[in-house]
Amino acid sequence: MEPSASEGGSQVAAGGTSDLDVWSNSDADSSYGDLASETASLTSSILAGHFENGRRYHAYQKASGDYILPDDEQEQDRLDIKYASIQLLFSDTVTFAPLQNPQQILDIGTGTGIWAIDAGEQFPSATVTATDLSPIQPTWVPPNVKYEIDDAEADWTWPLDHFDLVHMRTMTGCIRNWSRLFQQAYAHTKPGGYIELQEMDYAGIIQPTSRNPGTSFHTWCVEQGKAALKVGVNLRTSADFMCKHLEAAGFIDITVREFKLPIGPWPKQKRLRDAGLLQLSAMLEGIEGLSLRLLKFYEGWSLDELKVLLAKVRTELKDPGCHAYWPVIVVVGRKAG
Repeated sequence: MEPSASEGGSQVAAGGTSDLDVWSNSDADSSYGDLASETASLTSSILAGHFENGRRYHAYQKASGDYILPDDEQEQDRLDIKYASIQLLFSDTVTFAPLQNPQQILDIGTGTGIWAIDAGEQFPSATVTATDLSPIQPTWVPPNVKYEIDDAEADWTWPLDHFDLVHMRTMTGCIRNWSRLFQQAYAHTKPGGYIELQEMDYAGIIQPTSRNPGTSFHTWCVEQGKAALKVGVNLRTSADFMCKHLEAAGFIDITVREFKLPIGPWPKQKRLRDAGLLQLSAMLEGIEGLSLRLLKFYEGWSLDELKVLLAKVRTELKDPGCHAYWPVIVVVGRKAG
């Protein structure tokens, strides 16, 4: 999909915001590198993590601030399913940055590390460095892919003007200071290199075609957002927000592509229907982990209250008449040179 021009030096992909066509079907309706001083080596305490409400959370620099999601096997399954759903949404595009023979790629917040593997396979010329707070990545990876345990909001220790691409996917809700993050990314990107953000806006939109208003889903999204602000992160984002901060950091030639990631197999187009089925699975699998720390600890919900709300949300999202989706925004910027 080619972007169309807009004001402010950015470009916005056309056709990404119209309602999705709804599917009509009766059956459906009823090796590690040397690490610098601030890039910590794996230790037994980091590997072990710590436990709350029967879920495991990362233990890397815990004092620097609480990360709101667990990192146990159940959460890893959710991340893998979510990754597959986004790849379907993107027609299996790994990056929208126009890379040519890249040598160094950085993946911030790699999670289970699949994007880094895909990037390493697509760009064998590049060394792909992928970082995360949690050591949950696979050990069998392409020889040009390496994982490091690191906090993206700490001081970066890589060389300046080093990366052909700095990539982030679904980091909304994880970052407290986007401006500083983009400033560091700019400093460590090569002249002529790119930054790419593939982000979800956790607004939880109900398309007008929906027969189910998704009242409980909307309540859950609002309450999650309120709790996240108490942690110091925002679950909402927009193309305007990202473009503004990227431009302030110095990036130019900014392009925007906008998508809708359905929650449930309700779209007419099979690729989107499959993406929605996977995203629904990710939500049903992971909604408890998404909610426990935020609503129970920061908003004071009892476990019984939380279980009642989540049961209602699951019921709504499984209803084929509930046409819910996440807005997904891809922003690419270039460093002059």
